[in-house]
Amino acid sequence: RNLCCYHALVFLVILLFGSGNDSLLVPVLATALSVIFTALIVYGIFLTGKAADYQPYQVTAKSWFLSFGKFLFAFGGHSAFPNFQKEMKKPRNFPGSVIIAFLIKLSLYIPVGIIGMLFFGECVRPNILNNIDPQFRVLNACILMLVAVQAIMSATILGNPVTAMIEGAVGAPYNKLFSIKRIAVRVCFVTTAIVICEAIPRFDLIMALIGGTTINTAVFILPSLFHIKLAKKDKWLTFKITLDTLSITFGLVAGCVCTYASVSTSWMN
Repeated sequence: RNLCCYHALVFLVILLFGSGNDSLLVPVLATALSVIFTALIVYGIFLTGKAADYQPYQVTAKSWFLSFGKFLFAFGGHSAFPNFQKEMKKPRNFPGSVIIAFLIKLSLYIPVGIIGMLFFGECVRPNILNNIDPQFRVLNACILMLVAVQAIMSATILGNPVTAMIEGAVGAPYNKLFSIKRIAVRVCFVTTAIVICEAIPRFDLIMALIGGTTINTAVFILPSLFHIKLAKKDKWLTFKITLDTLSITFGLVAGCVCTYASVSTSWMN
């Protein structure tokens, strides 16, 4: 709990003094840290070796939908895409940058997931770090430190567009660093994050809940609704509307089931 408060304090300081377009250093460093700690996690899994009581992981409907929400959580930057594109020197290059970003993410996530399942199976923990042998203390400490720093940087990048939007709604001055409204908005933002973390201590369930609700809406439902509204009347119109309708239907069904699964699991725990 104390560690959570320390992280929140650092996050608040960075959020108060920085903005998404201040420096290229933050996103580049966050990406570099992701690559480094992913490599260290894979290395730690190989050092730990295959679980003695290894059993293949059994996929159930509940575990699938929870995993669906967690997977979507990793792509939570969708809501900030318009802000990112607006701040680019060449906005027309935005689609290419998104594809590259997704490829980098998948190249990090997929190996960890596959190797973790192959080595630990049913014994895999929600946090793969808990499967790494505790005797490798230095390695575990390095991974935790890198993950903490990267998480704060990523939260700052994604949090700035949200707080900026709220500040615009409440009339906070854009160029005044220490205005009362700006400070209040950002303190409330960090406080809300702390309350959620304390209310649901298992971070994997927070990931599933957020992924199944807000991010699912931003990924599957809203883009398809907007596309239907903006689609041009041509020979492909029916095909486009059909695909958008399938996307919306899938998002609604999967989101509802994922939300129910995460809430029910949180309640039981």
